[in-house]
Amino acid sequence: MGYRLNVDGDSKIELKEDALTQVQFLSVTPKSGNARATDFGMGVKIWGKINFSLGAELEDSTVTMANWAITPSDQAACYRKAVLQVIAAGQVVREYTFPNAFVVGYDEELDDENGVGKFCLHIRQKKDLNPKVELKGGFEASE
Repeated sequence: MGYRLNVDGDSKIELKEDALTQVQFLSVTPKSGNARATDFGMGVKIWGKINFSLGAELEDSTVTMANWAITPSDQAACYRKAVLQVIAAGQVVREYTFPNAFVVGYDEELDDENGVGKFCLHIRQKKDLNPKVELKGGFEASE
């Protein structure tokens, strides 16, 4: 199984199967209600590897993710369209589209011994635009 992440914006974020290691979809409903709540949240946590490109041969999308994470909420750039694909046996088995995603948390862990780092990106959809989130699956993967 593999994952692909594409995030629109002034500087695009594009991570493919070689960088992403784990994904967790989140549907957060308040526990205080006795019925299905209208105030719920949706998001994903994405874990991956930071593969440093010596000599800047390749663009490092994790730098762009880190900058997105520290974008203040009063700037429109803090909200971006994020598309996450889950690939299995050459097919997209899940595709999550968050048209107004924002960063809840971003962590980096760097390893001096291996020269490789790890990251965890936690994004959520802006709640008032939850109906615009799309969840699809079962179509062929494209390169």
